[in-house]
Amino acid sequence: MKKLSSLIILSIFLSSSACSSEVDICLEKAQTQREMTLCQGVNLTKADAELNRVYNLIRKVYADDKEFLSKLKASQLAWIKLRDADLEMSFPLADKQLQYGSIYRMCAMGIETKQTLQRVEYLKKWLAGVKEGDVCSGSIKGTDDINDSLKKI
Repeated sequence: MKKLSSLIILSIFLSSSACSSEVDICLEKAQTQREMTLCQGVNLTKADAELNRVYNLIRKVYADDKEFLSKLKASQLAWIKLRDADLEMSFPLADKQLQYGSIYRMCAMGIETKQTLQRVEYLKKWLAGVKEGDVCSGSIKGTDDINDSLKKI
């Protein structure tokens, strides 16, 4: 069972890096703006799916900690607002398509994908766990506790 939970954790950490190389290949093959935008759209969809997967796994691993789950939800909602505000700051003009051109959607999705993958990496700390004795880990469970939780899922 310990091997199974280790494999689950490993798959979580490897899946984010796969998204990046796939979009690079897609963009290299793309010959039109539409194709490049589609590449970024696929990449954003994959990043969102990975974020949802990690978020939901954290909810399962920490299911017994209602206070943490409440704070996790609040943090995620605040992050979504920050992500959207940062994107607006990057492209502040009202008519984005007109002002920034046909490349706007591709660029915006690229930025959103990058932010989403950064969030995924940040949240993975709650799945990787910490060694016993790490006094500054806060709500992050120990690796043994996480492995035990993963066995039950």
